[in-house]
Amino acid sequence: MVVLTGFKKGIGVEIRKKLGHDGAPDPKGLYGIYRVRHRWGKTIQEKLPFYVPTNPQTEAQQAWRQVYADSVTAWQALTPEQKAVYNENAKGKKMSGYNFFQKEYLLSH
Repeated sequence: MVVLTGFKKGIGVEIRKKLGHDGAPDPKGLYGIYRVRHRWGKTIQEKLPFYVPTNPQTEAQQAWRQVYADSVTAWQALTPEQKAVYNENAKGKKMSGYNFFQKEYLLSH
C-alpha cells in the first residue's frame, strides 16, 4: 500500500477511483485502487494494489443473506406506528429505528 502525503486541502483533488486494470502494463506504477480516508482530522490518500474480492457463497453465507433479506421484508411490512416505536427506542443509541430493528431481528435469528 502506498500512502500519498504532502497534499494540502484545496490544492489537490481527492482521488477515489480505480486506475488501469489488473495485469495491464504499468511502467510508472500508477495503476491501482485509490481511496481517501479521514482520520483524526487528517485526510489520507492511499493507493492499494488491485485485488479480486472473493465470494465463496457457502451454505452458511447464503443462509445469513436470506435472514438479512427476511429482516428487510419484515421492516417493510411494519405499520408507520410500529416503525415510530422503533424510531423512538433508537433515540440516544446513535442509530436509526431501521438499524435498531435490524439489530434486534438479526440477534434473534
